[in-house]
Amino acid sequence: MTNSEFIDDKKIKDILTYISAMKHAAQIRMMFLCSLNGMRSINFAMLQVKDCYNDGLKPKDAISLNEDKNKGKHKCVYYLNSQMKKEFAEYLRYLQHKWGERLSPETYLFTSQKMNKPYNRVSISRLFAGIYRKFGIKGASHLGRHLFVSKLVNAGVNICLVQKLVNHRNIATTQRYFNYSEKMLMNAVENVRV
Repeated sequence: MTNSEFIDDKKIKDILTYISAMKHAAQIRMMFLCSLNGMRSINFAMLQVKDCYNDGLKPKDAISLNEDKNKGKHKCVYYLNSQMKKEFAEYLRYLQHKWGERLSPETYLFTSQKMNKPYNRVSISRLFAGIYRKFGIKGASHLGRHLFVSKLVNAGVNICLVQKLVNHRNIATTQRYFNYSEKMLMNAVENVRV
């Protein structure tokens, strides 16, 4: 799916503020941040404590997922920057409060009302679509991946690295994920001087 929406940082902050007033805000916020870190909903829906935290319960530098937790039955890796590691550390406190002594390496990070059952991907997509609709944005959970790619490309990151960061097998797919704004176009032409 190609998505032409580009959401600036101010609107992302507004969305995070809106999420903070929702029921299950901690879970929804963290899922939203995972999508903005380039993860697919199939990836973050299936995250377990053992995927994100080391034995000392510190956030990992990279989340490596096996074929059963990824699209296309291929392994994938998502790298976490310092901000995401802080978010995961904060989210662990939420999980410890929620689960208490029942928290284990097998515990899913995002669960529906059922005991330790992961969110359904369709439910996540509907949830995100509803949030975006409140802001006049057409999109669902996959929009975060588009924003991640766009921000990286706009920051000058080589498209081959971006491809690896979003776990695309084909660079043409990564190129289709790039969304732009008028401001980005204006900034680009400012780089050309005679």
